[in-house]
Amino acid sequence: MVEKWISKHSFVLLLVWCFVLTILYSTLSILRHNHFQSGGFDLGLYDQAAWKFGHLQGAYNTVKQRIIFGDHLVLTLPIFGLLFYLWDDVRLLLVMQAGAIVFSAIPIFLIAKRRLSSKIAALCMGVIYSLFYGIQYGIYFDFHPIIIGVAILSWLAYFWESKKTALFWITFAIALGTQENMGIAVAGLAALFFFRKEYWKQAIVVGILGVSYSYLSTKVTALFSPVGYQYMPQLPTTVHETLVRLFDSEEKRLVWLYSYANMGLISLLSVGSLIAVIMDLSQYFVTGPEFSRMWSPFMHHRAILAPFLILGVIDVLEKIKNIKIITIISVILMVISFGTQYYFHFPLNKLVKSDYWKEEAWMSDAREMISSIPQEFSITTQQNLVPHLTHRNEIYLIYPREHNITEAPCGQTLCWWLDFGGKPEYLVADTRPGQWLTQILETSDNWNSALVNMEKVGRIVLLKQIGSMKLFTIHYDKANVY
Repeated sequence: MVEKWISKHSFVLLLVWCFVLTILYSTLSILRHNHFQSGGFDLGLYDQAAWKFGHLQGAYNTVKQRIIFGDHLVLTLPIFGLLFYLWDDVRLLLVMQAGAIVFSAIPIFLIAKRRLSSKIAALCMGVIYSLFYGIQYGIYFDFHPIIIGVAILSWLAYFWESKKTALFWITFAIALGTQENMGIAVAGLAALFFFRKEYWKQAIVVGILGVSYSYLSTKVTALFSPVGYQYMPQLPTTVHETLVRLFDSEEKRLVWLYSYANMGLISLLSVGSLIAVIMDLSQYFVTGPEFSRMWSPFMHHRAILAPFLILGVIDVLEKIKNIKIITIISVILMVISFGTQYYFHFPLNKLVKSDYWKEEAWMSDAREMISSIPQEFSITTQQNLVPHLTHRNEIYLIYPREHNITEAPCGQTLCWWLDFGGKPEYLVADTRPGQWLTQILETSDNWNSALVNMEKVGRIVLLKQIGSMKLFTIHYDKANVY
């Protein structure tokens, strides 16, 4: 009786799940942002870029200090900018991102229903996909267009599967425009379809187009960048070295563990899925230590594995033929998914922790200071305050560094100082002790020493203070830095 009811209402249950999960994911990322744990990279970076496009203020991004397409070729950013006319707030990007990725469980459900002939199994596939650890860390990390790209990739798979040719090629173009390495992701999807008789010829074409686009787009990105394409990998020279690099760090091994444990190891039996996963991970894992920040299982990079792995599971289950067994295995896999969620403490678990909801006095001081700063002010500020001030033409990120200062404000010429681009008029800083390295890019002691040194020589002058929050005016005729 229960089985029949779930089967009959499977799509409605999926929609309810998607609405609830969108609220949970939005809450997860908005709380993190409200508590000043988001950053200039990537939320502030993309927020200013989208806002400037929406307000016809050009493509130059002051956070990155280059035309935004010189960082990543995100051709969809102007579309995001138009959404700010609905809600002129950085949180819009966080909510949009959560909704886009969660509701991309719908095409996964439709693919599974068609191929597995079990609505319950299809419902399980949609739930497992939407809970994938890479998606959760992508939501938690900040905003990044690649998460939108993952959602588009799932719809692309559905349009391909259902032979909706026009929609497939439109979605194909949008997917490529989401970021330059989406061409590799599309090629990974082609690897999955290559092993299905009726799709292999088209899969070759799609794969070639995807890889070609990724290569050409890196050249276009380099044209907009003062340092060329900064994410170009340096490939190993031997097969042995390539294989070793896929597993030669704790972070890489965690990625493999989380990815396959999340789906009960079943997708390992799909050759196309395994190829797609290796293709995606190779662009980060085999390229040497200069890409080490991209090895982590705890950032947005791993979200792209979700459609590859769940489609691999569907590939394997489809071969079983017995609908009852398929349904039972699918339910077991969903239980495993919830089990890994609990055991590995993936980000969604944070919502049941009281510390994640905790408000501190300095947070209200920071909000009061930020709300008092007019939008026309040109500002430089620290990493975790950037995304709260990006709806303006000029916002610059501060980099604490040591410099030789002629006036020797710290008792010697080599002193801590705050570097930033452009010529902003004002500097906003939180001076409380114990700030995280990710918030100020240095220790609190060195951060505050830099502020004191700049005040001593008159480079900055205190204009306003609320608690530990300080607003300074910047004077460019002070201090001899060399």
